[in-house]
Amino acid sequence: MTLRVTRRRWAPGLALVVLALAGCTTLPVSGPVHTRPDPSVNATLDAPYFEPPGPTRGDNPAGIVRGFLLAMQANPPSTAVAREFLSESARTAWKPVDGTIVYDASTVETTTAGAVSARLSDAHQLDARGGWVGGEAAATTTLPFSLVQEGGQWRIDNPPNALAVPSSYFSSLFVPFNLYFYDRTGTLLVPVRVYVPRGAQTATDLVRGLIAGPGEALGQIAVSAFAPHTGLDLSVVVSDAGVAEIPLGQRFSQLAPADLARAVAQLARTLRQVPGINRLRVTVAGTPVPLIGGATDVSVNTGSEADPDLAQARDLVAIQNRRVVRLGTGPATPIGGPLGEPGFSLRSVALDLAGYRVAAVAGNGRRLYLAADRGSTASKTVSSALAGATNLLRPTYDPFGALWDIDATRGGAVVHVLEGTRDRVVAVPGISGKPIGAFTVTADGTRLVAALATGSTPMILVSPIVRSTSGAVVSVGAASAVQYSGADLGPAIDVAQNSPTTVAVLSQATKDSGRIVSLEMDGSPGDPSTATPDLVPGVLTGLVASPDTSLPVQVITSDHRLLLQVDTGEWVRAAAAVLAGAYP
Repeated sequence: MTLRVTRRRWAPGLALVVLALAGCTTLPVSGPVHTRPDPSVNATLDAPYFEPPGPTRGDNPAGIVRGFLLAMQANPPSTAVAREFLSESARTAWKPVDGTIVYDASTVETTTAGAVSARLSDAHQLDARGGWVGGEAAATTTLPFSLVQEGGQWRIDNPPNALAVPSSYFSSLFVPFNLYFYDRTGTLLVPVRVYVPRGAQTATDLVRGLIAGPGEALGQIAVSAFAPHTGLDLSVVVSDAGVAEIPLGQRFSQLAPADLARAVAQLARTLRQVPGINRLRVTVAGTPVPLIGGATDVSVNTGSEADPDLAQARDLVAIQNRRVVRLGTGPATPIGGPLGEPGFSLRSVALDLAGYRVAAVAGNGRRLYLAADRGSTASKTVSSALAGATNLLRPTYDPFGALWDIDATRGGAVVHVLEGTRDRVVAVPGISGKPIGAFTVTADGTRLVAALATGSTPMILVSPIVRSTSGAVVSVGAASAVQYSGADLGPAIDVAQNSPTTVAVLSQATKDSGRIVSLEMDGSPGDPSTATPDLVPGVLTGLVASPDTSLPVQVITSDHRLLLQVDTGEWVRAAAAVLAGAYP
């Protein structure tokens, strides 16, 4: 049986999508170790060509509404036939670009003379850029239609300012991409998942979404370098040489140099996902704008230093033979400092590359060891923190050097943040006090992701981390829940970020095999090609993953083997005697 990631009561692709989809658009169409392709560029099957019929003479009001709903399923997408079902005044006033309702099923009923109700079941919502809103909650949307007679024929007089299509249409013709904004410090790129139609207009849709800004929902954790109300003139044109020409309004050329550089990095990282684009050029009133270094066109790799999802190190840090080591292609290498020496009872570990620091949880889970990692010059002192804890989970450093850990007490999770020598307990609505089995902080430092340790199927809780402009943690917002459904896999054992917008969740589905499922942190459907869970043989205790999709997901077994997946799909041993591990 093929399993699919769903969000309680919705089929993949169920959403309320706000996208610029007027007129006719063409939809977008390793080595021995199994690595993960970037989901934003994976292809899905195109829906078949469909030219819907227009209204026929004598149609009753319910028939007109049914025809209107069917006409919006044109492929290639077009609203031309749908407008034929509207009154003359509505035909010019209708704004389908304001939204697209994607529904699971529809029921059309006549309520009174000239009034029809259309019930669209199990709807979700995306914002104006195509970004998911509202997590996994689904609802039935009821659209009231008023009809008038023109020339003796019924026509809709109040169409909703939205496109309305079934979930199968959405999942076949819309592709997940990321928009890239900045965190509150203005130093790290933050990905936001969006869904746009495949084809020649993909780059245009992405740039429109980018200059629209992160939106109110993300305002606490993300900002844009673009000035408000920056306009996009016409469409983005991609040359045969792979140069995307982006015609922007006058406000772009008025940006300060630092903001200009950040805006270019946003454009570059966003358009890098589009196949065939390798450079970009910005024009204002037809004239190229000097970009970084005065060049008029730059590589889409520009600004990569601000992308926290690109791995700074490919070796993972692990606990092996009672000490902390680095595991790469060669023999294990002890880290610098005292924790690289044998003799410690440890059960989980984290490494801060920038600060040359390592944190490891004691074998009994009751304290956190802290030490330096600087080779032969490392201090030989090991300090401890969180003494008196009861069951510390695997720690993690955020990009600003703060160390996070959760004490999974009998009374539920207690979230700790260590900034410098200061330990503070942070109240996280929806996570604090809950039975949490594992957690992580995203590479950009904007989200705390915790896995619920109970239930019949994996569930993650995602909370926004609000920071000051210096990167200090101000607060952590209320958690939203994202659940895998469709099979009884058991609760999550471990969780780790495995792409810019997803986390891998490990569960022990049976006594002799586990499953790894990938969940979008915003609760959206994600890429259909990643919806089937990976089967992993054995009794599993840990998961190792990175947001850099070029690095393989690995697992740790109860008999201390580190396993990775090869191209055949088989899981093979990468190392032995590994008690725990993590990518730095």
